Amino acid sequence: EVARDFKDAKRLGELNGNTKWADANDKEIECMGDFTVFKDLGKGAPPPPGFKKIRVHMVHDVKHDGRHRARLVADGHLTDVPVDSVHSGVVTLRGFRMILFLAELNDLELWGTDISSAHLEAKTKEQLCIIAGPEFGNLEGHTLIIHKALHGLRTSGARWHDRLADSLRDLGFFPCRAEPDIWMRDCGPCHECVGVYVDDLCLALKKPQEFIDELKKRQGFSFKGSGPIEFHLGCDFRRDEDGVLCMQPKKHLDRIFDGFERSFGTKPCSKFHSPMEKGDHPELDTSELLD
Repeated sequence: EVARDFKDAKRLGELNGNTKWADANDKEIECMGDFTVFKDLGKGAPPPPGFKKIRVHMVHDVKHDGRHRARLVADGHLTDVPVDSVHSGVVTLRGFRMILFLAELNDLELWGTDISSAHLEAKTKEQLCIIAGPEFGNLEGHTLIIHKALHGLRTSGARWHDRLADSLRDLGFFPCRAEPDIWMRDCGPCHECVGVYVDDLCLALKKPQEFIDELKKRQGFSFKGSGPIEFHLGCDFRRDEDGVLCMQPKKHLDRIFDGFERSFGTKPCSKFHSPMEKGDHPELDTSELLD
């Protein structure tokens, strides 16, 4: 059972006789401190002039490998809709497959990596504060200014996008004109590529480990799951007996099947071998002609 909020997490901990949800909550609050997400004004301090008081809450989840996760999320719906765009683009599926093709064509190393707590690497421009709740432990009742781009704020996606874009430009990359979230760098005989999907990066580079080390050194980013691409954006990657790179959403489908079986008590029908209707012929258009 997944906890609905901080109070429910305590109930489930007592019910299950373990501290999995409590540990997840503590880890998230510790992360807030590590990234200096809040500036403490003290207990009972009034909000500074021009700052709006909002709320935050914990969102809980169980990852595909069984890890219990908690994430502190701001109630961004309580803030005014910004006049400026808060759009944060992501690489398209077509663009992602283009990166895979170019990596194979040019003998580039193909890696996947994930930037840890990415949004918290960027500063927010919104003037907001909160009154800390019981999940903050000793800080309960303190007035905290939101300093970093906390999840849930209206502009957090755009602030992280800007932060990463500046970091990639610093390493000599520029955005592709057709796919702005594919970043390219001339390396002589070809162009290296980085595909950005929020905090998930697909790297088609000559030396991907050097790229990651450089971002750590210059920007202080933390990475996880870095290495030759095996699982990225819901897809598994492998090479067949001929060395051809293949992608298939095996883990994603396995999770869907498990959920189906838990909900309906039976496995989904597997008599179908194609997503198309039997006898379908999409290469022929049999619809009536337009007038």
